[in-house]
Amino acid sequence: MPPVSPLRPAVASASAGGSPLRPAVASAPGKNPASAAGSPAQRHASATILICRPNTRLGNTLLMTPLVEEIEATLPAARVEILTACPTAPEVFREFPSVKRVHQLPFRGVRHPLRHLLTLLRVGRLRYDVLIDPCPRSWTGRFLTRRLPAALKLGFASARKRGGVDVSVPFEGAPVHMGDYPVYLLRRGLLGLDEDAARQEIPKLSLRLTEAERLAGREEIARLLGTGRVGAVVAVAAHATGAKRFDVDWWRRMIASLHTAVPAARVIEIRPPSGVAALPELPAYFSRRVRQVAAVLEAADCFVCADSGLMHLGAATDATTVGLFKVTEPRLYVPRRGASCALTASDGAPELVAERLGQLLARPA
Repeated sequence: MPPVSPLRPAVASASAGGSPLRPAVASAPGKNPASAAGSPAQRHASATILICRPNTRLGNTLLMTPLVEEIEATLPAARVEILTACPTAPEVFREFPSVKRVHQLPFRGVRHPLRHLLTLLRVGRLRYDVLIDPCPRSWTGRFLTRRLPAALKLGFASARKRGGVDVSVPFEGAPVHMGDYPVYLLRRGLLGLDEDAARQEIPKLSLRLTEAERLAGREEIARLLGTGRVGAVVAVAAHATGAKRFDVDWWRRMIASLHTAVPAARVIEIRPPSGVAALPELPAYFSRRVRQVAAVLEAADCFVCADSGLMHLGAATDATTVGLFKVTEPRLYVPRRGASCALTASDGAPELVAERLGQLLARPA
């Protein structure tokens, strides 16, 4: 990765990219989904589909929502089940009618081997029409894909993953954004689209907040800030893991610069699941329910955070989400709804981030 500049706008959209090569989809003998009579969408219209993504992270779970959106759009009678280790997955997929069941592996499987085994045995007793291993890098996902029963298994072929599926799609041709990978895989491997068609108009992350949830989010903002003052509401989340994190002094400098540029701005902190405040001087919102947090993010005028699960949560709503990147590649994860964007920001650039926020807040509603 090139050296990080003090503040560099990242790509606004990651739908283009990947390799110029156009390798063909590889299928096991007799398992090519484009070989039978009728279109692939007709043949799989009422399929029972298992999405195998045994990952614990909220962000990686939200990155699966475009795949479910695509299944509902192209295979409206399909029944979807999801194998996951993310504790919040049932909330994430609650408003997707195609998702009939979430098979929940324990968050730390090594500490709960019996629960882990019983969940896999329960899933293994079922036979799915289609099993999708949507991640090009997960060794665990492919390990389980090899062992779970399905009439047709679909996954990427990459340097790290070979074999174990009936239809393999070369990863070299995939789009750049991680939320696009699973949709591209479905379109190429199951629906039989060519590479250009498989890249077109890919759904964005979505939590499908209800109107009642949106109203509750607006009410929480009013409870935190009262109704006497008028000004843009900026939500910030200072929590992030490892090198992705910006220190507390950085956030305080950024907020001070924002108040200089936009004196009426009202800033609230979104606390992490631990509930620990990074900026105790700010009004704060805390909930362990991801849909409640998402509703508050959407009710704010802007949400700012480092690359994290909370960034993906904001990106799955209509919130104007600004993701701050310094060690990860923005094109892989950039929030893409409305005016949302990614900024590559160094530890020394809080004032420049505040300037960019002021520009976003000044845009016409």
